[in-house]
Amino acid sequence: MKFNIKSIPPPHTLLCKCCANQALLFDVCDFNKSPTKINLCGIPIYYYHCSFCGFVFTCAFDKWSNEEFSHFIYNQDYTYFDPDYLEVRPQSNAILLRDNLKMERNLDVLDYGCGNGKMLEILRQDGYKIEGYDAFSDKFKTKPTKKYDVIVAFEVVEHISDVFKTFQEIFEMLKEEGVFLFSTLLQPQNILDIGTHWWYITPRNGHISIFTQQSLRILCQRIHCDYEIYSFSEGLHLIFNKNYPPHYFLGIQ
Repeated sequence: MKFNIKSIPPPHTLLCKCCANQALLFDVCDFNKSPTKINLCGIPIYYYHCSFCGFVFTCAFDKWSNEEFSHFIYNQDYTYFDPDYLEVRPQSNAILLRDNLKMERNLDVLDYGCGNGKMLEILRQDGYKIEGYDAFSDKFKTKPTKKYDVIVAFEVVEHISDVFKTFQEIFEMLKEEGVFLFSTLLQPQNILDIGTHWWYITPRNGHISIFTQQSLRILCQRIHCDYEIYSFSEGLHLIFNKNYPPHYFLGIQ
């Protein structure tokens, strides 16, 4: 399969994918940049920074198909670049939902971007009604048609190229009083200084959309004016309808 990334000079400005304001050419890094040090491949990936909401993103993969993502990023080598993917992260996320947030067991729950389904397996054994969807998994690629009380997405949204379309899809699968719990690491305050040297910007890992809280808030309110976002930390966030205060997690006071 041919590596489909254009080598022509990128435009200096683009529309921000979150707020539709002007985003400026920001920085560049090698496609092979990841937390695991490997040889460079010589393919430049250009990132943009929105001057209004702060969103950092690349358009290098906008025209890629799921097959291309699976071939060049989410392939047999992926766990070398993200070793926690198979076991450690699913186990820690299950503990977060069950023990820390104390999610109620009678809810209809969807794990969006569920990967290998390990977290589903753990939580089902504990009596949870949880289903999985992942466009890159043959086992879970059937898109759900029902609506859910809770949708979770752990380390997923930074992998998304079309953030507006994906968040819209997620919100359409939520019940009116439902909540969307997700993890992604927000940018540090000095992002303009460190640029793509920040460890979380890693195209080989599929990290192509890097958020601020403002960019998340604007994005979700463009889709649904009643949606609000609350961040538990720099890495864990909850989107909910302000007319229905979230109550599905007994660990949230």
